[in-house]
Amino acid sequence: MHRVRTGRGGHGVVGFHGWSGDHTTFDPLIQKLPEAVSFYSFDLPGCGKSPKPKVWEIRSVARSIAEEVAALGKEKVTLVGSCTGGLMALFVARELLEMGRGGVVGRLVMIDPFAVCPWYFGIFLIPLFGPLMYGVTFANPLGRWITDLFLKERRGSSVSLTESFVRVDHRVSLATLRMFERAGEPEQFRGMDIPVEIIRGEKTFTAVKQAVERWRGVWPEMSVHILAGVGHLPIEEASEAVRKIVFQGLGERKTAKKSRMSSQAARELRELRNELTRGDSVGS
Repeated sequence: MHRVRTGRGGHGVVGFHGWSGDHTTFDPLIQKLPEAVSFYSFDLPGCGKSPKPKVWEIRSVARSIAEEVAALGKEKVTLVGSCTGGLMALFVARELLEMGRGGVVGRLVMIDPFAVCPWYFGIFLIPLFGPLMYGVTFANPLGRWITDLFLKERRGSSVSLTESFVRVDHRVSLATLRMFERAGEPEQFRGMDIPVEIIRGEKTFTAVKQAVERWRGVWPEMSVHILAGVGHLPIEEASEAVRKIVFQGLGERKTAKKSRMSSQAARELRELRNELTRGDSVGS
């Protein structure tokens, strides 16, 4: 499975992109990577440079990814998933626990995640009619432009919700969507003892807002960060805010050392200070 490593720090962070994405999804975050972090951006099966899975079944796919994460040799890894990648990160975490490798998982951060496949995505899975509608919506420039225009309230003005579909294999895109549609309900993860944080945009889809409440029912103690004025793509629209949350507690970038003052300059500064603070000035 293709992945790109950035950084050589001891703290491992693993990123899983969402539907129609690839490993470059996380580029805005790793531009200012803490020196203590190694960030691994994966191309999920069938996406980017990774081969298609033998079976489009989420637990089978998650197990193969879990084996890749375990092979990194890191402990207490932060798993980060964007959009549907949040659900994938969760399945991977559960597979690691069931493999007896629970020590690999330290924390889960889901960015604008869905809990189930929204009804409007389900339209694309209807036999014969669905692929046609998918093609009209995502597989041609005019359809993508109209979709972006229609969803302008769910995104920042400078980002596109459909640009990533220019580069995808549309057969893989539909197979991935069907896999998530069959993934099951979020309540299946109740009882998993893992720190969870969710980041969502204030202007995101209603389905994501509803999903966050369902996830809260699974983990009442989880943390939720709502980013004001942000839509469905927080990584692009609010990179700095997302970066602070994802890398919290994992170390900051080192700042340049301050140059040391020469002994002569320090002596001259002391003499000047003493001259200025002598008690021989005339007062009224």
